[in-house]
Amino acid sequence: TRRAHVFDGLLDPALMTDLPDRAYLSARLAAFLEGISNYETVLDRLRIFADEQKFLIGVRLLAGSIDPFRAGKAFSDLADLTVGAALDAVQDEFALRHGRIKGGRVCILGMGKLGSRELTAGSDIDLILLYDHDADADESDGDRPLAPSHYYARMTQRLIAAVSAPTAEGILYELDLRLRPSGNKGPVATHVDAFRKYQETEAWTWEHMALTRGRPAAGDISFCEEVSRIVAEILARPS
Repeated sequence: TRRAHVFDGLLDPALMTDLPDRAYLSARLAAFLEGISNYETVLDRLRIFADEQKFLIGVRLLAGSIDPFRAGKAFSDLADLTVGAALDAVQDEFALRHGRIKGGRVCILGMGKLGSRELTAGSDIDLILLYDHDADADESDGDRPLAPSHYYARMTQRLIAAVSAPTAEGILYELDLRLRPSGNKGPVATHVDAFRKYQETEAWTWEHMALTRGRPAAGDISFCEEVSRIVAEILARPS
């Protein structure tokens, strides 16, 4: 009753025949965000879109047009796409004041049910934010420059707010970053080299078990591929 607009999707005659796969959701999201550049409006639109699509995926599941496995994948694809769009918006907004880091790249490593593509309608999201940059990058190039570690920590805090802070349209997702290196005591954003070193020399067995579900969910494509290789190498190491 608070968000009656989610019922609009039920009027689509193709609802039960169009499968909510990644290509379908990506096209719908692109159309829904087309022409929108205001930061706050983008965040609200992402919440509207996610609410509607979660509802419609659930309707398909209850009606039997998709099975639970396909629903979990659809919920996970929806999270990948909307959190990825939020990351893009946050990076652009953050750069207006602080500029960008030379060679800077970001990867959101999905963990837990997001990583294994088993999200449900009410799941929160476990993730780790990894970053990399050129070795000679001392600070960002904006009007208010920041050192790389400070830059990505601040940007990640902005992303957490963009995804999980309530707006007039509610929240996008609850985020859980406790699986990052050193847990709640560690920085919210981790350089990829520090992540690798921690996993190779300090991580507990349960952390490696958790990493078996790790999957890049959003971010720079080439960097996400690199992170995938690093995760595979870590898991392939002899115990």
